[in-house]
Amino acid sequence: MQYTISDVAKRAGVSTATVSKVINDKMYVSSRTKEKVLKIMNELNYTPNVSASNLAKKVTKNILYADRFYKGIPFKNPHMFDIICGAEDELSRRGYHLTLLNLDKDTKKIEQILEDTMTSKSADGMILNGALVTPRIERIMLNFDFPQICIGKPNFDTILSWIDINNSLSANMAVEHLLNLGCRKLAFMGGQSGDEIFIDRLRGFQIALQKNDIIVQEEFITYNEPDIDVIYNSAMQLLQSPNRPDGIICTNSLMAVGTMRAIKSMKLTMPDDIALVAFDDYPYTPLISPKPTVIEIDVFSLGVHAVSHLMRKIKDPATIIQTYTALPRLIKRETS
Repeated sequence: MQYTISDVAKRAGVSTATVSKVINDKMYVSSRTKEKVLKIMNELNYTPNVSASNLAKKVTKNILYADRFYKGIPFKNPHMFDIICGAEDELSRRGYHLTLLNLDKDTKKIEQILEDTMTSKSADGMILNGALVTPRIERIMLNFDFPQICIGKPNFDTILSWIDINNSLSANMAVEHLLNLGCRKLAFMGGQSGDEIFIDRLRGFQIALQKNDIIVQEEFITYNEPDIDVIYNSAMQLLQSPNRPDGIICTNSLMAVGTMRAIKSMKLTMPDDIALVAFDDYPYTPLISPKPTVIEIDVFSLGVHAVSHLMRKIKDPATIIQTYTALPRLIKRETS
């Protein structure tokens, strides 16, 4: 009788993916499990199908970019497309293609989409939005031993590979700049509580103030939807307070548009009455007057670096990459 990999998996009480890892001497299999699988293979006189194994290793020259793509996403996540462009540019240079993989809002459906995609072997690797990764998704990725790199550090301790921007360092740069101008009452016009980039920047803002012995005033931290009218009204409340801030940091360029509109409505001048620093030039700050000072981060290069690291993992799947890249720079303009 000729036994299959499924027979080995069933006898050993493991998945076929685990048996495949043992055959190919992959990581993430305990020595105990490995010994058990090898013993069953010996008992069944099972010989791996070499041609099938070679087919499974076939190079597709295709890389997936996995994220949620829906109407309005450019306003909520304007960086996404710069990152994609950087990734595509680097992949094209290496003779690879980039394919978008649209993920569902339902976490369970995301798990199924990823599992089906990796089973189909339609790509050599994947760039994945780290904000969508859960411990269960981590287990699925490791189970398939599929080359991947996350854009953004997942919000739990993980052995998946990730590449990220040091948003905390960026916020510290913004705070230090305003403090050097003499500002002492700093406000933060932020996004929604589930926005990981905003939360990282807020954390850096709070740490920088504490480092300079300045009390963080909770009423100076605002949480806003990506809606220009909501941002404007939130900024008006902040500016109409008897304890008005003398410096404002905006978590993105859309926040800067609404905040600067409110500053003008209050007939305040920048930077004499209030100084302002925004994150990111793209996509609105070139259209605003006066020209805002920004903390700029080259997210195009983030996509380029993500591909470079992913290529290393494709060559050596045992490689674990966890690093920050794309250092911020301060561009001084008229609002400070």
